[in-house]
Amino acid sequence: MGDFLAVKGFYVDLEIVSADGSVASRSRETNKIPDAALAFLHKAPFGDASAVSTFYCGLFRGNYIPSGATAAADIPSNMLEFVDYSEAVRPTWQRAFDNAATMDNVLNRASYTVTQDRTLYGSFIVSDSTKGGNTGLLLSCCRFATAKQVSAGQTINLQTGLTYVPTSAL
Repeated sequence: MGDFLAVKGFYVDLEIVSADGSVASRSRETNKIPDAALAFLHKAPFGDASAVSTFYCGLFRGNYIPSGATAAADIPSNMLEFVDYSEAVRPTWQRAFDNAATMDNVLNRASYTVTQDRTLYGSFIVSDSTKGGNTGLLLSCCRFATAKQVSAGQTINLQTGLTYVPTSAL
C-alpha cells in the first residue's frame, strides 16, 4: 500500500480580547469541511476546478450545526452571520504556507471590533467578502465546542489554517 495525502482539516484559534488589552478567552476548535469544499480541495490542484484567490473569515451567532451539505447560502439565514463589528467587510484570510504542511493566517489573524453584545457559536471561511452575503465557496465551517460571549468594545482575533498530512507521517 502506497503513501497518500490526508486532509487533516482546519483548526481555528479564537481569542477574545477585552478593551483593556487583557485576553478574556482563548480556545482551539476544529471544523467541518463541507462536501463542496472537499471536492474543490481535490480538484483545484489539478486544474479541474477554478482557483479561488481570496477567502474571507466570518463568525456566526446561530445555534447551527454544520453538515456536509452546508453552503454559503446557509450563512445569513441558518447560521445567522455575526455582523456586529465595525469593519466594513469580512476580514481577508491572509494565508501563508509554512513550507511543510499547513496554510494558515498566523502572521495576519482576522480581527473584528465588536459593536454589540452577542453569543457566538462558530466561524467560517468563504470566498465572498460581503458581510451577511450568501454566495461563494464555503471552505470551512466550525461549530465551537462551547458558545462564546462577546461584548461591545472587545476584539476578536481569529487564526485558522488547513493542514495536509502525508499518511507515512501518521
